[in-house]
Amino acid sequence: MASAAVGIDLGTTFSAIAHVNEHGVPEVLPNAEGDRITPSVIMFEDADVIVGSYAKQAAQVYPDQVIEFVKRHMGDESYTFSWKGKDYGPEELSHFILAKLKHDAELRLGVPVDRAVITVPAYFNDLQRRATLRAGRMAGLEVLALLNEPTAAAFAYGLQNLGARAKILVFDLGGGTFDVTVVDMADNEINVVATKGDHQLGGKDWDDLIVDHVAEAFVDKHGVDPRSDLVSVSDLRAKAVSAKISLTRRPKVNIFHEFQGHVLRTTLTREEFASLSKHLLDRTEGMTREVLQDARYRVDDIDTVLLAGGSTRMPMVREMLERTFGRPPSADINPDECVALGAALTAALEAARRDGEQAPVDLRTHDVTSHSLGLAAIRDGRLANARIIDRNTRVPAERTREDIITSFDNQTCVDLWLVQGEADDPLQGTVLGHFEFYGIPPRPAGASRLSITYRYNANAIVEVEAMDLESGQTLPYRVASSKVTLRDIAEGRSPRQTMLVIDCSGSMYGPAMEAARRAVHRLASDLLGKAHQKVGIVTCPGGVRQMPTSDAERVAKALEGLVAVGSTPLADTLERADATIEPEAGVERTWVILSDGLLQDADAVGRVAQRLRERGAQVVAVAVGPTPRQEVLRALVSAPDRLFGPTQPIDLGSGYANLATWAP
Repeated sequence: MASAAVGIDLGTTFSAIAHVNEHGVPEVLPNAEGDRITPSVIMFEDADVIVGSYAKQAAQVYPDQVIEFVKRHMGDESYTFSWKGKDYGPEELSHFILAKLKHDAELRLGVPVDRAVITVPAYFNDLQRRATLRAGRMAGLEVLALLNEPTAAAFAYGLQNLGARAKILVFDLGGGTFDVTVVDMADNEINVVATKGDHQLGGKDWDDLIVDHVAEAFVDKHGVDPRSDLVSVSDLRAKAVSAKISLTRRPKVNIFHEFQGHVLRTTLTREEFASLSKHLLDRTEGMTREVLQDARYRVDDIDTVLLAGGSTRMPMVREMLERTFGRPPSADINPDECVALGAALTAALEAARRDGEQAPVDLRTHDVTSHSLGLAAIRDGRLANARIIDRNTRVPAERTREDIITSFDNQTCVDLWLVQGEADDPLQGTVLGHFEFYGIPPRPAGASRLSITYRYNANAIVEVEAMDLESGQTLPYRVASSKVTLRDIAEGRSPRQTMLVIDCSGSMYGPAMEAARRAVHRLASDLLGKAHQKVGIVTCPGGVRQMPTSDAERVAKALEGLVAVGSTPLADTLERADATIEPEAGVERTWVILSDGLLQDADAVGRVAQRLRERGAQVVAVAVGPTPRQEVLRALVSAPDRLFGPTQPIDLGSGYANLATWAP
């Protein structure tokens, strides 16, 4: 059975789906209700999930069962909507919208719809793009590509103007997001030059202003706030949307609202609305001028201003653009549908390419990154954003830095925090992921030089690779699952797993054991008084007495009844403990050996300690007893200053964990 590839505009307030028909023309597919756009609104009703117009209408009556504006939460793992004891994240919520569009398209086309190009705001970061991909897959779609919304709009425009040469500014103001993009069109190619945007700016913000304006007038007149009740605020929001739409055609609108037996009738003029929302419009104008600077274009260089997104219908938007560019924006394409039409064209081209068929149209697009991509590194003793791929770089893109070095002696692993953003301070960017690359041969600080390669694939999704340049070996890595943030690292709250290894051999009898016991209690108490610290206890003989824990009482109990007895099978004990306790990416591993150094298997212990260090662990020793063999213990530790006496303050280090240094 044949199947169809479609383009989907997954919008904040409305979504649309389109395909390329048998004549090679993209067209929007009406939904089951006969509408060309579908509200991106979800309603939970008993065991049913309802998407679209009915859900939007029900929001005024059952607001606690309805969820809107999901797109603004894409990529946010902390956001959930709860219904009947189950939590739904943004991806699962979005998949309901996609599944509705897919189902309705199949009714119209009479064939399965299993492949799609889904559009995203150009300013979506890696986390938001990955979340959109997962939502598409959950809906049963093979996602052929993610396409930036302004690029999709330019694609639809380009189809109507094949062969034209023009510099185009795409002004895309949707229900919840804003992008502005400069495009150079020539020779049937659409080249994105620069893009800017804000995924938290859109028509909803204009709606909110009307809601607040009416609510504050209500408070002034009646002394009660209609925003204090879910049903009331939902009803008020619907009236605000209606008023905004009416003001596109009329100079003023009357708004009525009833709450708790009180009624307010107020009038909102187009001029008042423009004044209320001037700061929002100014933000879009500011980003428009900034993207022109990024593209190194003047206002006069732009041949066409192309509108996308339903919010561009507001007169204030068109008037601002006409003032800026000296002519009205183009009215060639429908701003509600152009993104879906461009996505449908892309889907048809990509499906034909994969199937080995002739492309339905000779038109190509080349997009750019919307964010710079870098990593957190130490520079001059402070955290810095070592940018690798600059924003507005054509994708797919690959760039490498070779000026990253190790920060301390015998460093065998490096924590790599992927950061998207332009600021020099990585804490002001978006952390995309946290990886621990390991297997660096132990060398002095700065002697290990690393190359870090970043790739933006065609969907502007990030891939990363690290190599030890001296050995030429690509480094293996682990993905950190810890909830520790980069800010924790910057503020000295590095996560650490510390194993206290206590020599309980016969030579430790008496004062040596007492000294070891006091040092262990002091160190455990100090560690567990800090955030993100876990302590485990290992005794020789005996093995692991306590797995790493942040529970001070469990650690104290594990330390009860320590006695010096038996031989010293330290190498075997360390190996068994290391096999039992798996490394956790992004968490420093420290082994503190408390011993008099009178080891029967000193060479074997040295080999195990070396393997621990090579796997990224720090090895520290505390020499106890009347005549400890310090030369034996010194051979085990990560660095000479990692050997301590029993009464010395034991400094395990702090600060930037295993971060690399940005070489001067």
